[in-house]
Amino acid sequence: MSGLNAAEATCAVADRSDLGRLIATGPDLLGLLHRLSTGDVKDLRPGDGRETVVTNAKGRMVARLSVHHMGGDGVLLVAGPAAAPRVLAHLQRFTFAEKIGLADVTASTFAFALLGPRWAEASAAAGIPNLAPFGSSVCTLAGIRVHAARTNGFDAEGVVVIGPREDAGHVRTAMVNAAALEGGGAIEADALEAWRILRGLPASGHELTEEHNPLEAGLRDAISFTKGCYVGQEVIARLNTYGRVSRTLVLLELEPEAPVPAPGAVVRNGDSAIGAVTSAIRPPGRRAPVALAYVKTREIPAGVTVLTVDDGGAPRSARILLS
Repeated sequence: MSGLNAAEATCAVADRSDLGRLIATGPDLLGLLHRLSTGDVKDLRPGDGRETVVTNAKGRMVARLSVHHMGGDGVLLVAGPAAAPRVLAHLQRFTFAEKIGLADVTASTFAFALLGPRWAEASAAAGIPNLAPFGSSVCTLAGIRVHAARTNGFDAEGVVVIGPREDAGHVRTAMVNAAALEGGGAIEADALEAWRILRGLPASGHELTEEHNPLEAGLRDAISFTKGCYVGQEVIARLNTYGRVSRTLVLLELEPEAPVPAPGAVVRNGDSAIGAVTSAIRPPGRRAPVALAYVKTREIPAGVTVLTVDDGGAPRSARILLS
């Protein structure tokens, strides 16, 4: 079974060592992050976790984070690929008297994720404790002490295991063996990207950028509308209250054998340009490319199910699969 089929039908192990990983050992990190991001994170206790989005004064996204309280080992922040330096610099910029003890541990650790509909069964087979969404725990895999957090790097439908980089091979083998018990296996990078796009999951550097706000990206669950002030709060609250979120993400399937559109390819409804592609791929073993795009939802009348993607060549029709 291919990696993409395993992820869609059973479960798969993905190398998510590209994710940014930071650990804070100071007592003030959660309070600081609470004031700089959308989620209610200040009262997290050991084992708890939550998703949040660091925003700028305009309510635009600096980074999406999953926050995991690891007790005496500190607070783990998981960010998108190559995002750790940006997150570290942003938080340090707003740090004055606070003691946060924040360090980038991406290079010294590995991260492997279990995902797919039977990820929980494979996780249990590997000996990983049952976790609440974004919760975390210390456990032992292949005789190695690791941290497990309830996220696959995109949402809470999976678990990521993090540990010392020198032990990566042993832990990966244990996780792949557990996935195999459920009929799954490993998933390659291109298949993982296809799986992400097919599920409509936004990613750092593609959909999650400072050009967009978290409501446009569909990250409503990462926003607390009752916690009070944070940087960008007024803008996000106003967009929500007055229904002024003008763009949304859609999943498009292009014609079979169509070229894969480049990021920035124009999405049209008739003659009107209504958005642009942010991610696209031809899933391994399949004929039709798929793409995620931000579009102006008010420019799509009710009942419209087909748009056009114009990549500067011959425009191609694209069905809306998810919006």
